[in-house]
Amino acid sequence: MGHGLTSAAMMGQLRTAVQTMAALDLPPAQLLRNLDDLAQRLGEHYLATCLYAVYDPVSSELVVSNAGHIPPVLVRARDGRSELLDLPTGAPIGVGGVPFETVTVRVAPGDRLVLCTDGLVEVRGQDIGAGIAALCESAAHPAASMDDACDTIIRALAAASRDTDGRGGRKDDVALLMARLNGLPAEHVAQWRLALDPSEVGRARRLVRERLLRWGLPESVETAELLVSEAVTNAIRHAHTHHVRLRLVRTDALLCEVTDDDHELPTLLSADRDDESGRGLRVISKLAREWGTSRTGRGKTVWFEQALARPAAQALAHSADHAVAHPGER
Repeated sequence: MGHGLTSAAMMGQLRTAVQTMAALDLPPAQLLRNLDDLAQRLGEHYLATCLYAVYDPVSSELVVSNAGHIPPVLVRARDGRSELLDLPTGAPIGVGGVPFETVTVRVAPGDRLVLCTDGLVEVRGQDIGAGIAALCESAAHPAASMDDACDTIIRALAAASRDTDGRGGRKDDVALLMARLNGLPAEHVAQWRLALDPSEVGRARRLVRERLLRWGLPESVETAELLVSEAVTNAIRHAHTHHVRLRLVRTDALLCEVTDDDHELPTLLSADRDDESGRGLRVISKLAREWGTSRTGRGKTVWFEQALARPAAQALAHSADHAVAHPGER
């Protein structure tokens, strides 16, 4: 991207765009295409690299798309080995009119993902491959804490950057991000198939009640039953030929997903007093902590997140820990 106020302003716009589009649950390749289109419309003729990854702790999959960025390093928990993920490089954001590809990577609980800016591995007068190799080698410390692992990488790469005169060979900013992919225990996920029959709404409520009581969340039952009832009713009404899928995920909050085969995303409407429909999403928006919709390959998903009582939330570990190091300019 470069340096200076203009570059910083351009990067700020791109970051804001990524944050906005991330909330729409777009596939990684689609998000990068949209970001590239935006950069073209801004017309400043700047280029920026971007790596966008989505981690699903339920399926233990990492979905990644790359726009000219340094590939991430994956440290396997089972043996501590590090590997540079094999991704299509892609063109930087701002080139325009180029396709982006998506790669799905299977991961395991405890694996670590290491991402960095090119300033960490690019050294004046050296091939970038040497810096990437040093990154992979220094990242292979699965037993260390997250902070210690980041410190180890920074120290190792700083030492490798010294040129023959003993001076630092880096001239770019450096950022390092490490994420631990903890996954979710199977007992924290429940899912069911529902037939396209209005009577299945009552069954969905019963299934949710039984599961929440089994999870020791009686205080969440009433609200969850109501919200699930609204979401499942809408899905059954608009689905076409296949079943509706209901999934509950228990983390530090309660996540509910209702998936059907209709590609049209629902919209939040204002319902009049005498209207017999149109209130489902309004109920969800009022009672859920967060909610949203996203398209899938075969239809759409409506999801909502419900806050848990403090003791229940504190009893659960987050699905991913992270540590970030910003050593500053080098």
